Amino acid sequence: MRQLRNFKCKNAGNKDPQFDSKNQETFEHMKQKYAGYSEDALLEQLIEKVKQSKQNGSYNKAQMDTYIKMLSGHLSSEQLQKLDNVLKIIDAEY
Repeated sequence: MRQLRNFKCKNAGNKDPQFDSKNQETFEHMKQKYAGYSEDALLEQLIEKVKQSKQNGSYNKAQMDTYIKMLSGHLSSEQLQKLDNVLKIIDAEY
């Protein structure tokens, strides 16, 4: 995945209810938090966070789907394929 450091949100002005101000704020926070991470480190963090959330009962698949929708317009087809594979693993194993 490309670095998030220079990521520009194409939908920032979009009135799509999936990308409201709360989601935008969360997205910007996460973008800054993980900006320097490699692809492997990002995937490791994602899997660990999902695993912890599922174990403590706070995992919200609908929220995850919303974030995936927000990101999908900014990823290449190769990145989308990798993300899809990771999500299948998460759903199956954790």
